Amino acid sequence: MDSADLRRLVVRHRHVAPMLSVVLAATDARVTITDLDGVVLLDRQGGGDVAASGERHPIVVDGETVGWVNGPRPAGAIAAVLSYAGAREADKRALAREALDRYRELNLLYDLADEIGATLETDAVARVAVGEASKLQTGGRGFVRLLRRDGAALEVRPSGDDGEPVVRSGAGILGAILGGDAEIVNDIAADHRATEAERTFASVVAAPLRVRGERIGVIGAISREPIQYRASDLRLVEAIASLAAPTFDQAAVHEATLGSRTAG
Repeated sequence: MDSADLRRLVVRHRHVAPMLSVVLAATDARVTITDLDGVVLLDRQGGGDVAASGERHPIVVDGETVGWVNGPRPAGAIAAVLSYAGAREADKRALAREALDRYRELNLLYDLADEIGATLETDAVARVAVGEASKLQTGGRGFVRLLRRDGAALEVRPSGDDGEPVVRSGAGILGAILGGDAEIVNDIAADHRATEAERTFASVVAAPLRVRGERIGVIGAISREPIQYRASDLRLVEAIASLAAPTFDQAAVHEATLGSRTAG
């Protein structure tokens, strides 16, 4: 909660502001509410030095101090009320953001299912999947690595820049994700698993591509600039992986069948 949010809570909130007025009317003491920078948001019975007006009580939301209530004994109760109201507002905003994220996820998945279902070419499936992974609200560039049919190595689909990190089973962050679970790494340089190629990037979110228990690759988004990927980004990448993996598998079988017919 920033200073503007705290001001709205104190001055204009339809429930909190009237309740605050009632509490203040019950005392003749001077009470001053400020943000973290000392900007006065409310000054009842103003006049005199704010710092000298009594005790100072923190307004705490989600474990962080967002402002102060200065004054005698009633100031502590007012700070507690504002802390509770601020936490409720933060919860409401978090729920609204989560609902919006879920709405975006559903829309993306519907679009992705339509696009992926229209092709049985591996490169075309990769372009669609990478395109969707590149649309994360947090940012970054989508990528996909597919295990070759002989299982020898991973190849980039579609091809990226020369600085793309190579993925090998059990090696590096992406190698760990290939053999494990979806993961967010917001500080690649601080991760002991990172390879030299991976350290040229700052942040990554990725998920393994799995078909009937078999690992066929990795998909996700990566950035050279620091990004704070969130749980909602991870859920979206996992959803893309769950749709793309079986299609990659079908495309590989289709291409292998066409190749055998051509050879015959």
